[in-house]
Amino acid sequence: MDVIKPRMRLDGYYRWITVNGTMYNTDIIIHRDGTVTERMENLSEPYKFGFHIPLSEAELEFLKEERPNKLFIGCGFKGMMDLTLGAKEMLGSQNFVAKTTQDIIQMINEGKDQDFVAIMHIRC
Repeated sequence: MDVIKPRMRLDGYYRWITVNGTMYNTDIIIHRDGTVTERMENLSEPYKFGFHIPLSEAELEFLKEERPNKLFIGCGFKGMMDLTLGAKEMLGSQNFVAKTTQDIIQMINEGKDQDFVAIMHIRC
């Protein structure tokens, strides 16, 4: 897959995010080709602790197909979305950054990395 997305512009705050002017009120994935889909957090439900659903390896299977140069993980505006041990192991060899969603939005807007996938958590 050699498709590189056009430059992205993101904005967001607690419970909303915009990608190139389109607003979303759910967790999203920005794919390598620039398409946006809803995060499939139901795959990580078995790992839920309290109110929080972590990012698990089950949700990351699609990366084997997309193979981006970089993975951005927005862990929420308070940075409360955890990664399961299985996800951390799976990402061990991947070039990834996991920070607050606001930090990831800023990094994407800077435009230094265009060959990326981003998983954006917006609800905490």
